Amino acid sequence: MSPEHNLEIVRSVYDGFVNRGDTTVCDVHYRTDVVDHQGLPGAPGGIDGVKYTIAGLRAAFPDLHVSIDASSADGDYVVIHCTWRGTFLGTLLGVAPTGAPVEFRGVVVWRLEAGQMAERWAIGVDNGMMEALGLGFFGKRRRQRS
Repeated sequence: MSPEHNLEIVRSVYDGFVNRGDTTVCDVHYRTDVVDHQGLPGAPGGIDGVKYTIAGLRAAFPDLHVSIDASSADGDYVVIHCTWRGTFLGTLLGVAPTGAPVEFRGVVVWRLEAGQMAERWAIGVDNGMMEALGLGFFGKRRRQRS
């Protein structure tokens, strides 16, 4: 597959699966043995773990939307800089919802094999999410700023 084709696959996954929750997109574009290096705690391995992670995030942020702000593709790798937005309406990682909008950014690196997602690394996404939820390092609740 060409780098441009791989980038289009990543874009379609974010549009259909992450932003809309359509797991059929996941079934088409992910290898069953995909490795997600930053799935939610408790996620099983493979494609079921990817579905678990996105379902957990969409339950916490029902209006979750991830925009791809910049991207590049080279060979089997696609890198995106993205912004995650949503309203914190459901419990996530034991944190009670606040009803507040959240926004965080990060970089996600994908490795594809034969046109399917094979591996994922997130850089800054999980830290950004924890910060947006009001959690500091090691899961400690930060004091609200006035």
